[in-house]
Amino acid sequence: MKKQHAKIGVAGLVILAVVLLGYLWLRPQPCEQEYSSVIYSNDTGMVKNTVMGLKGDTYRGFPGKSEFVGKLTADGDLQYEIKLKESGGYYLGIMTFFGEDRRIHTIGIVNASIKLNKLWVMLTDINERYGFENGEGYIAGPASTLEEGQQVAREIMGSP
Repeated sequence: MKKQHAKIGVAGLVILAVVLLGYLWLRPQPCEQEYSSVIYSNDTGMVKNTVMGLKGDTYRGFPGKSEFVGKLTADGDLQYEIKLKESGGYYLGIMTFFGEDRRIHTIGIVNASIKLNKLWVMLTDINERYGFENGEGYIAGPASTLEEGQQVAREIMGSP
């Protein structure tokens, strides 16, 4: 009889441990980052220093891929609600809206490292603000020069 009670007690502790570990793994992980960044154009070579911010929560996938849900702040006054999904070693988010013409319009693409310590962003608002043609304006951080911005993009995307 005592052996059976001990087995039930051990089984209960194992179940409790599994539930606790599951909770600790799956609960949202808060993230708040600020990146010294550059706005740059590969076409014109223009570079302007700015700041980007990322605030939200990371949700670990079980068994699927992780995602980040939060807010992106760019160039001081531009703010966007974003949802980034893990995609082959980095996070990817495509920002869209449903226009008056009943079509879906892309207003930005966000790429972030898995650790959310690097961002590379294309925004139509930045392209319009700085007169970049053909959507060739980007924001990368942390970076302070054109070369560093391009390196951030390569590191996030896994290119040499």
